Amino acid sequence: MVCKKCLEELTATNIYPSDHRYCKTCGIKHTAYLSERRQTLTSLREMNLESKIIQTKYLIKCAVMEFGLDKVYISYSGGKDSTVLSHIAKSMYPDILHLFANTTNEYPETLEHIQWEKEENATNIITVIPKDIHGEVWTFKKVVERYGYPMFSKRVSNAIRTYQHALSERTKANAQGYIDRNFKKYEKYKELPISDKCCDKLKKEPLRRKAKELGLECAILGILASESYQREKDWLEYGCNVFHERKDNQSKPLSFWTNDDILEYIKQFNVRISKLYEMGYTRNGCMYCGFGVHLESDGCNRYQKLKETHPVRYGYFIQNFGDLMADFEINVTKKKSCSLC
Repeated sequence: MVCKKCLEELTATNIYPSDHRYCKTCGIKHTAYLSERRQTLTSLREMNLESKIIQTKYLIKCAVMEFGLDKVYISYSGGKDSTVLSHIAKSMYPDILHLFANTTNEYPETLEHIQWEKEENATNIITVIPKDIHGEVWTFKKVVERYGYPMFSKRVSNAIRTYQHALSERTKANAQGYIDRNFKKYEKYKELPISDKCCDKLKKEPLRRKAKELGLECAILGILASESYQREKDWLEYGCNVFHERKDNQSKPLSFWTNDDILEYIKQFNVRISKLYEMGYTRNGCMYCGFGVHLESDGCNRYQKLKETHPVRYGYFIQNFGDLMADFEINVTKKKSCSLC
């Protein structure tokens, strides 16, 4: 192994203990850099909404200037964050292309909102259906049966999948060590069918293929750095606009916004969002996704909520995945009262 920055060979004496990708010298510098970036992110988050809108428009404009309007697209989920992004982007470029990945695991209200955007709000949207390399449609159930269930978090699921599919004893031992260091309390689930491949198969890969087919070169995403540890870490490393540095060119012009900013924008500009939010939901992700469900209040988690709001889809969920939820120790029956339910 060599240092990610200076390419010096890493040894037991020179490796940076907090991040084994770096030697001590580069590791110390990188830690200082991340500290400065955190201060910058804090400052950006403290700006007022008007300033954030101006900055977001600038970032979108940079993407368009770099690649051309016909080479960029809004990666649209139908959720409130990407709807705010769409509203801002359309104020600048009314015909900007949107790609929506129908994961086959969407809330009906999300699909209704997509239809409204297309037919009544003049939004230029192409719906992408997930298919494998043979042209067969992927479904959530098919992905779970092939790879495993998306549970706990992407990082935990990835660690467990890596452990389960290690091609050598050394790799397996390294994966076990990673789980021991970072996810000790999830160690008891490591033999269960858990995987982080769902999003790849149902969303990321289909969008990449469609983008390539259309000759698109840059995705504009409505994600907030505050949404997860990984998204904040990604912003600290790369910032909002990441061009020509990684496999995919991306602009994330809402990264420094907060959820309160999103809600304020929606109210101030009277932006129509999915009716799902009127039903007590705070997210519009895939209906059966398990990422983060263990952190939700028992009696009011997304599956218990689903039972109240979408009983038919809840019945399908229980029939196909109820036994897995028992293995994951996730309560999917409503036992406590909840103001949202």
